[in-house]
Amino acid sequence: MMKRHKERLLWLLLIGIASFNKADFFLTLDALERGFVEANPIVEPIVNTYVFPLVKLVLVPLILIFLWQHRHRIGDKLLNYVWIPFVSYFSLMVYFRMFIIR
Repeated sequence: MMKRHKERLLWLLLIGIASFNKADFFLTLDALERGFVEANPIVEPIVNTYVFPLVKLVLVPLILIFLWQHRHRIGDKLLNYVWIPFVSYFSLMVYFRMFIIR
């Protein structure tokens, strides 16, 4: 059973990931319009298709909801694993701000 303060932290991290994911979607579209290319080899094949918004705006939030609903079954390790995408997205947002958006 996850303690209450850990649940709050997990909630904030999942909300942060969802927010960063949405920002990444719109920043990616903006960067592509400016002539940049998608650097992520996993996302690159779907970036100009109808699948891209489905993955970014539907599938990712559904996965985050699934993780929240199953947090007690997964346990405290979930909190450790959720830091990885959170820090990755945070770093990506800093990169966008420093080098792309001017």
